This record gives sequence, structure tokens and C-alpha cells, in this order.
Amino acid sequence: MHVAAEEIRAGAAELIDHHARGAWRPNDADRQTAVALFRHLETGLPLSGEQIRSALAPAEPATPVSAGLLALLRATAGLLDDAGVADGPAGRDAVDHVCLLLDALALARPDAGR
Repeated sequence: MHVAAEEIRAGAAELIDHHARGAWRPNDADRQTAVALFRHLETGLPLSGEQIRSALAPAEPATPVSAGLLALLRATAGLLDDAGVADGPAGRDAVDHVCLLLDALALARPDAGR
């Protein structure tokens, strides 16, 4: 499934906004996935489609990753698999927005907004 970089960027921006306003409260699986990807980003290595798929692969958590975040991360993995698109301005902007979302989720306190 191919999703345009602009759609990924918009989806990430929407989730960032919903999280900031408290309209979306990430569950434990959302945070654990974000932390795993955030730790990878802290190494300074670029995010890859394989890295995202690996973070999404843990064996059936009690609480699954939220549908919106799951769809966004799967679309981002697909975008990153297409180097030509991922390396373009729209692709880089989309990935930057996803990374901002991951940062916000990874750094948020589990009880934030409650």
C-alpha cells in the first residue's frame, strides 16, 4: 500500500495535535513502540522501514498499538522503503513529522493528561 508523503505528514501532524490537546491518550503499546524507535533515533542513524517493522513486531501485546499510529507507522515504513521518495523534500518532511510524534510519545509521562 502506497501512501503519499503529504498524507503521512498530515497524519503525523494530526496525531501530534491530538496528543498535545489530550484528545488522544496513547496506550502502553503506543509508548513502548515510540520508545523503541526513539532509542534508535538517538543513535543518530536514520530511521528505516525495517526498523519500524521490527518495533511493531513484538508478539501480540496485551494492548495493541492504536490503529491510527499503526497505520501511520506502516505507511512510513513503506515510504522509507522507496529511497527516491523518502529522500525528496516531501518525504523528509513526512519522516521529520513522524519523528516529532515519536519524540512526543516517548517522552510523555504515562499518566500525562489524566
